[in-house]
Amino acid sequence: MNVLVIGSKGLIGSHLVEHLVRQSIRVIGFDINSAEEEHTQFPLYTFEQGNVDDFPRLASIIKKYKINTIVHGGGVSHPNGFEDSPNKVINTNILGTSNVFEAARLFQVKQIIYLSSAAVYGNSKVAPLHEEVVPTPTSVYGVTKVTGEYLANVYYEKYGINTTSLRLPFVYGPGRATHDPIKFILEKALKGENVIEDKGMDQRIEYIYVKDVVNAIWLAINNKCVNGLTLNIGTESLTSTREIVSVMRQLFPDTLFEFGPGDFGYDEISPLDCTIAKEVLNFTPSYSIIDGINDYYSFMKC
Repeated sequence: MNVLVIGSKGLIGSHLVEHLVRQSIRVIGFDINSAEEEHTQFPLYTFEQGNVDDFPRLASIIKKYKINTIVHGGGVSHPNGFEDSPNKVINTNILGTSNVFEAARLFQVKQIIYLSSAAVYGNSKVAPLHEEVVPTPTSVYGVTKVTGEYLANVYYEKYGINTTSLRLPFVYGPGRATHDPIKFILEKALKGENVIEDKGMDQRIEYIYVKDVVNAIWLAINNKCVNGLTLNIGTESLTSTREIVSVMRQLFPDTLFEFGPGDFGYDEISPLDCTIAKEVLNFTPSYSIIDGINDYYSFMKC
């Protein structure tokens, strides 16, 4: 198996690459950012720099390495990314994703795992929030992610590529570059700074630890029953900033944590219903919010 990980330097992609090569799988990383010295200890890993906007470059990589499976997690990966340049999000996430599917079709790629987002639900309060709930995205980012899902469905039904779309809530863990309340608090506390903000204590988010996401992707790669499906992959629970602070106080007993009322500006939706992922994919998250924060902390303090 030759796996192309698009977005290999991102939060999910970097952890996925490491997991795959440890399974003795040939992995090609593809990312707009340069390789530096990542994963050089793994002889089964090769990095190719490029952008999903560049169809000839992407297609040449797929052809060169005889790619069997693609995990597409590239593009703009945050609901608030490029808010002042929505066309950037559209070009990268819609045109780029279209390029991935079309290049895969041309070179007979057998499987694509597309990393979507719970942002497709907007601020829906429907409960249970299962996959049949009609998407109502409230951001350009959310629109682009549901468009990618529709493309995946068409390429599965019409062209026979085995596609699976995974709708992910807020992913946290080592390597996240964009804003993340957990990362923000950990970084300040590790510097010995008090964490004092005038808002955010009431924000509730469905967080999922990056290692659980990698496990879900691995299960999808190895499960033919998920071909053509869109699956919620989450923890089925919301975590408030108040709960996060409670965990942080155990790690940093001498640090002051104070947050004002209100949220950080993220949509608050109902928890994802992950019944199908449990039944078909046999997916259950291993990391509670306490486990995830502690593992994240152990990594960051090294």
